[in-house]
Amino acid sequence: MTLRLASFGVRGFVGDSLTPRVAMDYASAFGTFVDGGRVLLGRDTRYSSPMLHSAVVASLLSCGCEVVDFGICPTPVLQFSVRPYGAAGAISITGGHNQMGWNALTLLGSDGSFLDPDVGEALLGTFHATDFLFRDAMNIGARKGVSDYFPPYLKALSALVDREAIRRAGFTVLMDPVGGAGCPFLDDFSNEFGLKLVAINQEPSGYLARDPEPRPRTARQMASFIRHVKGHVGFVLSSDMGRVSLVTDTGEPLSEEFTLPLLVRSLLKQRVGPVVTNCCTSRMVDDVAAAAGAPLLKTPVGQAFVAARMTDEQARVGGEGSGSVALPEFSRGFDGFLAMALVLEMMARSGESLAGLVQSLPRYHMVKKSAVSGSRTAYLVLDQFLQEIGPFGAESVDLTDGVRLDWEDGWLHARVSHTEQLIRVLSEARTREAAERRAEEALRLIGQGL
Repeated sequence: MTLRLASFGVRGFVGDSLTPRVAMDYASAFGTFVDGGRVLLGRDTRYSSPMLHSAVVASLLSCGCEVVDFGICPTPVLQFSVRPYGAAGAISITGGHNQMGWNALTLLGSDGSFLDPDVGEALLGTFHATDFLFRDAMNIGARKGVSDYFPPYLKALSALVDREAIRRAGFTVLMDPVGGAGCPFLDDFSNEFGLKLVAINQEPSGYLARDPEPRPRTARQMASFIRHVKGHVGFVLSSDMGRVSLVTDTGEPLSEEFTLPLLVRSLLKQRVGPVVTNCCTSRMVDDVAAAAGAPLLKTPVGQAFVAARMTDEQARVGGEGSGSVALPEFSRGFDGFLAMALVLEMMARSGESLAGLVQSLPRYHMVKKSAVSGSRTAYLVLDQFLQEIGPFGAESVDLTDGVRLDWEDGWLHARVSHTEQLIRVLSEARTREAAERRAEEALRLIGQGL
């Protein structure tokens, strides 16, 4: 397994590419980057997280950092807390949407965002050079554990939405945090908003009971019985609480692509402003933004790019088709708790069911495929693909992140994955046949170069 390095973190397979030594060096580079300042630290529930946590604590202390240890903490809550705690940054130890065996260190800046890609390049240089700031015995840092960080977050979230409207609606809500970092906080969230909670996989055992990436196939368990418990909505969450997909009251497991356009439409009705997303999110977002007269700005794939652009453009809302949503007035992070609150507010204010709200969205068909490719060859393969796309007859070609082709009825995007040894191919069109045909042809051309 190859280690995946980025300006905002490191990801790998534990015991193979991601070892304690790698974690210590990366944390030391971050401690050096913040010049021994205050650092918040949180982790998820994976079996490997306590080990990596120990390595990170030791490294940060050696750089003279004051480590404020949140223990098990969802990444978006950690992101929200950076500013109130006056921290120079934070590290979240979590595999997020990756399967068991994987884990990662995600680095956050002083504003709670993923490190800006340009700024993070300097940190990567420090990591590779192993030129770390080590303090002597009289000047090493100190660790302080805290456990009361969720109430301030929940209070701020409650003030952001129409709490009373949600409470009056008396929703029965299903939530599946896949045994991850959100498990200890679902009850408090539900009590705050007057929800009747039906929890699935809420035991934080370290074992992930399903694929932690929110999508229709991981929502089947919830979809099979939501009607039997008379649920109004179901939320399928990633292990770090950064992503969420939805299940309707009728038992339909929605694609993760529906989360962002649903919320963009609702938020733009309240106040119009720029919308930021990546270059392979469903065209539903394009249509919703255009209908509201809102500028739509697109970035390379990744929370760091979206967050940086949201800041630059003073965006109203941002997110990705992975089921990720961020509201800059609240936090710079992709936040599953925020997404749930906004969905519940949307339903409470409109008086409509989730199934009814989804029906009024423009519909497209998206196909997601991939080809295995090592990082050393993937970019060469994409370059070759770019030279051979003539037969596609695309109306436009965009190279913001990989290769994107656009037609009047849809688009196709091929890019190198940041988290796995894959070339990802996404195709969306008004008909499934067109989306499938283009995706298969793209895979055929890409396969010729592998």
